[in-house]
Amino acid sequence: MTASPAAGQPTVPDWLAAAEAAHQEQQIDTVAQKLQRAQRHADLINARLAELGIEPLEAAGIDDHGDLRPARLTQPEYEPYAYYEVRAAWSEDDKEVELHTADWEADHPQFGRVSLLNSLADVAAARREWPTFPEPRCDYRREAIGAMERLNADSLNHAGVEAIANAIHGNTAALLHLADTIARTNTTV
Repeated sequence: MTASPAAGQPTVPDWLAAAEAAHQEQQIDTVAQKLQRAQRHADLINARLAELGIEPLEAAGIDDHGDLRPARLTQPEYEPYAYYEVRAAWSEDDKEVELHTADWEADHPQFGRVSLLNSLADVAAARREWPTFPEPRCDYRREAIGAMERLNADSLNHAGVEAIANAIHGNTAALLHLADTIARTNTTV
């Protein structure tokens, strides 16, 4: 059964309308879960700060995009020493509050992890520490394809070397295909 179309409008089957409604409901649930997680993390941060007697300049909360906004604990100071701004964020890896700092001299400061928040002394120490940023993950697939492109068998001018290059290309392509297959299988189970 299809819905009756308005003048000049194409008909939409009932099953497609139901599919669109189900998709919309999934999107709403995803956004609601993200907001609940961000609010839970903000509450955990604020509770830990209160437990240690820390009164933040700005409490942790949720920003306009629905993401966690870390608590701001200190402002940067330039005199008599150079101190960094300190923020309290949530560590997904450690399931604890962690302290972040950023270089105040940068045009667009990027905050990074300094340490976990275990005591008041950690805040004072964080003011003096340069943040660390996680290393970007290697894209092994891109590296393998780039290596295949750089090892062009057609330009080697030696039949034996060309055969080896082609074998390496074949093995690399087979491994990439296997990795893709495993990744797809793991996400569907």
